[in-house]
Amino acid sequence: MPKAAIARRLGIRRPTIVEWLAQDTHTDDRGWAHGRRRTHTDEEVTRIVTLKEQRIAARSYLQGAEHIQMDYTRAHPTDDLPSLWFIGDVFRQHGLQTKRPKPRRKQQGIVERLRFPIKTIVGLGAIQQAADFVGKKWIAGRSEPITIFSTCYYQWFKKFRIWRTTAETSECAIACLSEFWRDHPVAHVLRVDNGMQFRGTGRGIANLGRFLKFLLNTGVTPLFSSPYQSYTNPHIEGNNRTVADLWSANHFTDVAQIDREIERFNVEHDAFFRWKWNEQLTDARLRYLTEDATITTDVLRSTQGKKVFFIRFVERWTERGNQIGIILLNRFVPVPDAFVHQYVLACINFETAMLSVIEEHEGIASVILEVPYPYTL
Repeated sequence: MPKAAIARRLGIRRPTIVEWLAQDTHTDDRGWAHGRRRTHTDEEVTRIVTLKEQRIAARSYLQGAEHIQMDYTRAHPTDDLPSLWFIGDVFRQHGLQTKRPKPRRKQQGIVERLRFPIKTIVGLGAIQQAADFVGKKWIAGRSEPITIFSTCYYQWFKKFRIWRTTAETSECAIACLSEFWRDHPVAHVLRVDNGMQFRGTGRGIANLGRFLKFLLNTGVTPLFSSPYQSYTNPHIEGNNRTVADLWSANHFTDVAQIDREIERFNVEHDAFFRWKWNEQLTDARLRYLTEDATITTDVLRSTQGKKVFFIRFVERWTERGNQIGIILLNRFVPVPDAFVHQYVLACINFETAMLSVIEEHEGIASVILEVPYPYTL
């Protein structure tokens, strides 16, 4: 609180508050000197510094307070675990911060002003995950680009996983996710961008591609981000930034070196994942793909309860006679003019062949449009 607000609440002059806060020792019946630790010891500080320096020396990809907490638990299993705040404070005091704070961007806060349906999206499923192909990479002496596929949990769990694939295709994405969900819980929602490898086709109208059929047959709800507005999907952008950090931290000269580094990256993340969410992973309700599971991608086995969601920004389309609306699977859908220049969440229900468009205001969702939506499989 500001000093003036404290003074008003206590009924004391502001200069008195200023004087109190300037004192190094306070007489409030505890006799505690300013700057002296109440619960932590110098030995804990030494341990934290040592563990942090070990991760720095090993060029670990995970060097945050939570990861030092994991190391501390393993090194001193019978001792009390230091808080994340205290570990971070030790980092600051000893100059061991290894990542700069993220810069503030102009887009911060824009999704709130434009009614981004965040609460509705959170409610789509307990476990939510994002996936994307990272932009092509090159190494010296190789004409073919290196293609990386990445995924991460961003709700309930948190974990990154990356693969080197042969191409940016739906087949590669399906293979990676099939492998991932054999030893990691199947997500309720998978968030992707609007690339053709995910939506299926560049020309067909309301046509379900192989990747969508794979997700729906697996029992996963697809969620498409808003096109050309990456700040509305920070989870996928976080994937890209993570791989960019891996790439910039190494000077790759051959594919085998890349594969070794990717393996090291994944092993580190998996170790932390198993430690951090050990209790949640015992939940009997979690689903996994069996080793012999074959998910059909050429047909949709059932439409019962199957839905796909789209985050869209309502805008005026000059190429469509200045109509106001959104585009879903290459089909233009008019939206009432009152909702122009704001975000909506569109839902295609394959069981009823109906489209619902939802807008959210102060956490309350309202259906603003409900029309038939024919599609082809």
